[in-house]
Amino acid sequence: MRRNSLLSLMRFVALAAIVATVVAGWLPAGRASAATTGMAWSSGSVTAYAAPSGGVWYPRLLKLSNGDWLLSFDSNADGGRVKVKVVRSTDGGATWSSPVDAAADASGDCANGQMLQLADGSIWLAYRVVVQSGSTYSTYLKVRVSTNGGSAWSDLPGGQIAAETANSFKGVWEPHLGLIGSTIAVMYANDSPSVTGASGKQNLYMKTWTGSGWGSATLVSDGVAAGSRDGMPVWTRMGDGRYILVFEASDQNGYPFVIRYKISSDGYNWSGARQTLYMPAKTGKKAGAPFVVKLGDGRLMASFQTDEDSPNTGDAYSSMRTMISADNGASWGSKFNPYPVSDTTYANWNALLASDATQAVAATSTNFPSARIVLRFGNAGTPSNVNLSNNWGFETANVNGWTTYGDDYPNRILIHGANDGIARAPGGGNYFVGLAGTSGPGTAYVGQTITGLDSGTYTLRAYMRSSGGQNAAYMEVKDYGGVAQTANFPVTTTWTQVTIPGVAVTNGQATIGFYASMSGSSQWADLDNVEWIKTSSSTPLNTNLTNNGGFETANVNGWTTYGDDYPNRILIHGINDGIARAPGGGNYFVGLAGTSGPGTAYVGQTITGLQNGTYTMRAYLRSSGGQNAAYMEVKDYGGGALTANFPATTTWTQVTIPGVGVTGGRATIGFYASMNSSSQWADIDNVEWIRTS
Repeated sequence: MRRNSLLSLMRFVALAAIVATVVAGWLPAGRASAATTGMAWSSGSVTAYAAPSGGVWYPRLLKLSNGDWLLSFDSNADGGRVKVKVVRSTDGGATWSSPVDAAADASGDCANGQMLQLADGSIWLAYRVVVQSGSTYSTYLKVRVSTNGGSAWSDLPGGQIAAETANSFKGVWEPHLGLIGSTIAVMYANDSPSVTGASGKQNLYMKTWTGSGWGSATLVSDGVAAGSRDGMPVWTRMGDGRYILVFEASDQNGYPFVIRYKISSDGYNWSGARQTLYMPAKTGKKAGAPFVVKLGDGRLMASFQTDEDSPNTGDAYSSMRTMISADNGASWGSKFNPYPVSDTTYANWNALLASDATQAVAATSTNFPSARIVLRFGNAGTPSNVNLSNNWGFETANVNGWTTYGDDYPNRILIHGANDGIARAPGGGNYFVGLAGTSGPGTAYVGQTITGLDSGTYTLRAYMRSSGGQNAAYMEVKDYGGVAQTANFPVTTTWTQVTIPGVAVTNGQATIGFYASMSGSSQWADLDNVEWIKTSSSTPLNTNLTNNGGFETANVNGWTTYGDDYPNRILIHGINDGIARAPGGGNYFVGLAGTSGPGTAYVGQTITGLQNGTYTMRAYLRSSGGQNAAYMEVKDYGGGALTANFPATTTWTQVTIPGVGVTGGRATIGFYASMNSSSQWADIDNVEWIRTS
């Protein structure tokens, strides 16, 4: 899928938006104790950047070791050449700074930016440059570097990854940086005639950093041999230590592109089989531009763009989907559309970020309702009092994000509102949906299955009205672990909020829907402002709320680390090496160590869905002493950060931070050490976060 053409991108941006702004607003993530399937996606979204003119594409997110987030993207908002720009968030993606230029070239267009932070704190940004001179195209993959947290950027000495020259729009594209252990590696696509000849196919390659430049290219996926245009490689390390690569491929008959993946045991040898991650249900439709990330709980999340639910075909009508694998890529499910769009717009060139142990962030570049980068937040634990329904107000002027059957849509499921002047529900925006018997007797259904739900009590509500006279017309909730519950459409022309309260979810999901069986062409049943909400519940007293608090998984699953901290400076000790564990500490504990010399290490987790009250953090600690800093901390709880130093002793000692007044529904607990020599260490075990009152 060639999205490198600036002309194509400009055509995408020129498509007019036809509906009003989707309700925005950042919403917090859920509790650390999560359902095991799917994600609970908050209905609100955040606009991270809105282009004042021109377009914006290809977002990529990075969480820094200090907790800040960076977002890179391509834009020609300044006029003229496309540049790679970077914005910053210091509050978990809620607000964003003005952009800085990270990569620009007076002679060519810069794009496909992607970032990686190294152990020394520096940030690398790989990108491509296209310089056209007549019919000659010179393409380059280069690296820029920032040593001040992304505020300023310069060329990395020896950083050019690859370069090609062709007499057509061919060359090297889409670099993606990562780490194999402590080795920096990059994957990219190459369709230049020097490697693929006149085949029209494309190969994927990898290079590793030698310390002063990039080594020779190794073939990762042979598109020529497969008869495929393999492109847009993204790769990451999985929870079992292996590596996964996702890419788009054109070797499936009847489909422009599908999503393939490969798995490597060591990150270097990619000779394994090509496997299929996703193929659209309808031939002629495409799935492309994939991304993959390991979530905080060890599962994988992949994203891609597809036009499968649009009446139109092509990238200009595609939007983002996510899927989840709980078995390291063996199977994929829980498909979700994080940013539904209208039938004439797109949400493309997407990316993902596992921002903490329980939260995933989906980023998309869209022209709905205007050119911008939008973020949406998924929760492995379910937030309380947050609407979890998708496209809840139908403000896309379609039913994207909902399931319909047969020819129900658009024959008996109609879009009303600003398009036909019919009165909308209170607070309902510009559009709503009607189930109507326009073609005579028949049935219509619209619904969605919401996954990733913690067990608890939920409420379904929506604004509804109807003509009456149907054989049946009701709102329902089912597949939640109990008997289906229904509430009839009210027979009135007045919008009325109808509620099904007290739904006890026990199986991690629920299906909400609306059904009508019409006996005549004059019958109708309207709905708008659909809400599925976990009702507020109290945080239990004197219960440890940390995830993997004793590190008994013999790893740091459930915790956030940065760069190559783990496993280089965050070590697993215990029965594996015979080092004494903390009292009651089970078989393993974690050490922050300067094994590779001076450096920093951090391990932490954000616990959300907390009832306001007083909490205590405690852990068994010990250390060598002598570090620049070594402390336990709690922050982001509604007050100033609180810390307690590691004791300089070989004896395990329980250290406590009491009386933490949580007011914001969440808190981040963590452990930090800055070592100035390889002999320093700081051990952690039996971490507890407990509500005391």
